[in-house]
Amino acid sequence: MAIESKMVRGPIGARPGPEQKKSGSWRWGIGIIVIVLCGAAAWYFWMGPGAASTEQTPIASGDYQAVFLDNGQVYFGKLDRSRDEFLTLTDVFYLQSGVAVEQTSNLSLTKLGSEAHGPEDQMLINREHVLFIEDMKNDSKVVQAIQQYKTSKP
Repeated sequence: MAIESKMVRGPIGARPGPEQKKSGSWRWGIGIIVIVLCGAAAWYFWMGPGAASTEQTPIASGDYQAVFLDNGQVYFGKLDRSRDEFLTLTDVFYLQSGVAVEQTSNLSLTKLGSEAHGPEDQMLINREHVLFIEDMKNDSKVVQAIQQYKTSKP
């Protein structure tokens, strides 16, 4: 009988049974799931919540916005939607400086499209060059000048 009991138990240092192998595969499976979840969370925080969305959304809530660029130029208009790397600005105006005879600085509001090369009244602005965006009040001097321009032009 002593010989039979050794055969049933198996020798000392024998390979692990199937129960122990299953336990190790569970650990691998859980480890892979944890890695995938951590990667998805990192992608979400790095790309932002809107990265998966292709829907175009409004940038600001006011009628007109001022877009300040890193080259010192400021554009005024309606910032109505965004696309991947670019912002779309319509009804575009910008400040143009001129020097009068008395050497005093004179700023005038210019409508995009009145230039010699005849651009359309829409701009796609690279997000990397935007410093900040401001909503403009309806009683601001720039908005009043835009409204005055629109009423004077048919």
